[in-house]
Amino acid sequence: MGVISKIKIAASDPIFAGYAALSRLHPSGALTGYRAKAARAGLDRLYLVLSFDCDTPEDIEVAWDVHEGLLRLGICASYAVPGALLEEGADVYRRIAATGAEFLNHGGRNHTYFDVERGAYRSNFFYDQQPREMLKRDIEEGDRIVTEVIGRKPDGYRTPHFGTFQHADQLQFLHAVLRGLQYTYSTSTTPFAGLRYGPAFTRYGLMEFPVSGQGGNPLSILDSWGCFRAPDRVLAAEDYKREALGMARHLASGPGILNYYADPCHVADQPIFFETMAELTKIAKPVAYHDLMELVS
Repeated sequence: MGVISKIKIAASDPIFAGYAALSRLHPSGALTGYRAKAARAGLDRLYLVLSFDCDTPEDIEVAWDVHEGLLRLGICASYAVPGALLEEGADVYRRIAATGAEFLNHGGRNHTYFDVERGAYRSNFFYDQQPREMLKRDIEEGDRIVTEVIGRKPDGYRTPHFGTFQHADQLQFLHAVLRGLQYTYSTSTTPFAGLRYGPAFTRYGLMEFPVSGQGGNPLSILDSWGCFRAPDRVLAAEDYKREALGMARHLASGPGILNYYADPCHVADQPIFFETMAELTKIAKPVAYHDLMELVS
């Protein structure tokens, strides 16, 4: 979520503004109520769930090597792949699925394109800019493709560019569509939802698992693009490890979820990413989303 988006939300939501200020000034204080909400959700300790958003063809090229490296650490990651790219990389993703990896519905169509002038992939097809009927078709198409390519129907969903699709009416619409497809969970909300409602909640219909923030600012997503690839990034590779472990240490004394995601192509050549995950497994138990559902249901 960008600075402008945060300013707009803060102007309309004083609770967000309060969390934003507290997250900056007193990060551990922003997490004060988090542990109690985690315990009420049924969690008994700190868990780690790692997922990958595979939004470009570049991810297909490195996904297996990244997955194999994480398996050696005891982490079986989950995958959110747009249907069109799941079909394109079917052999790779089927190989990953054969290890027991969970695949989420991430919509049917591509939501990035290659900008020839800039020589890089850029985002498009933002859900907040599309008619609701088109969104419903895209979700249904993603469901069909995951089922056909992977061989089993997905249980969960992540919205493309989910940080732009956070208003209550948007999430209620999303969960209603997912309920019609017999899904059990979504992981399509930002750290603000985690601070406000806890690491697992059903406010919008289904179980929702918000992604986790940074140790130094629990309201800000810890994003692989922002640490490893963005040309205008303010965080560096070493910041990724510091911020991830910082959040883990904030939560180590109680129940909770470290719900982190990355893009394979951002981290494939970043040893510090794998070092970070190895350290996190010493603090939190690696699980998949379907494991969490058994804990919180």
